[in-house]
Amino acid sequence: MGVVLQEIKESVAWVWLNRPRRLNAIDETMLAELRSAFEGLEQSETVRAVVLAGHGPAFSAGFDVAWMAGQDAETMADGLDGVRAVYEVIESCAQPLIAAVHGAAMGGGLLLALVADCRLASDTARFGAPEVKIGLFPSLNLVPRLERAVGVGAAKRMVLTGDSLDASESLRIRLVERVVPAEKLFDTAQSLAEQIAALPPSAVQLSKAAFAAARRPGYAAWEKVQFAACWRSPEREAAMRAFLKRSPPARSGN
Repeated sequence: MGVVLQEIKESVAWVWLNRPRRLNAIDETMLAELRSAFEGLEQSETVRAVVLAGHGPAFSAGFDVAWMAGQDAETMADGLDGVRAVYEVIESCAQPLIAAVHGAAMGGGLLLALVADCRLASDTARFGAPEVKIGLFPSLNLVPRLERAVGVGAAKRMVLTGDSLDASESLRIRLVERVVPAEKLFDTAQSLAEQIAALPPSAVQLSKAAFAAARRPGYAAWEKVQFAACWRSPEREAAMRAFLKRSPPARSGN
């Protein structure tokens, strides 16, 4: 059995981290299987939303320190580009990605949550960037992603102290969008994914892509091309016809 599992529920794919005895700590094998899973989902014509979750008591405790400790500085530095590429594959997945977080989401686990489009947390969740406590600093673009999510002040507090935040504090600083009881987390994630999956897929995927494109030069030109493509889509025509059938005719003023 792999350390990353997939499950399809209707048009929603669940990607499960599956090292529960190691609190889903991330190592080379998990990185390779995550990349393979998300590259496969990118090609799917039936999956319209994805949920990332963890088996066992934690979402992910972060990178496996036992694995890291055996590496020298050059090996770790040379490997950063490959690890960064895995997170970029996950972040650029065409389908909207929901992180359903329970228990610990630390370091590399926090980063897995940050590359998701939506973050749901159980009331047992804890989030942290504890790298300073083992003599490192957060790499792999965790710092700018965290700052975009929560603002520079909250990001610095998390990174410079290495302290973790509980679910309620994470909600307050907008690290997560919603906190639910632990027993309802996965059902809530499935419901949100189904809501997204029911919408016209090309419009949803372009809406997601717009957030990434907006951070690059030439967004206006990109937007114009993609808007035209979306307008030509049969999905758009069908959705507008359905909307007009449901809507009462506009009344003219006198």
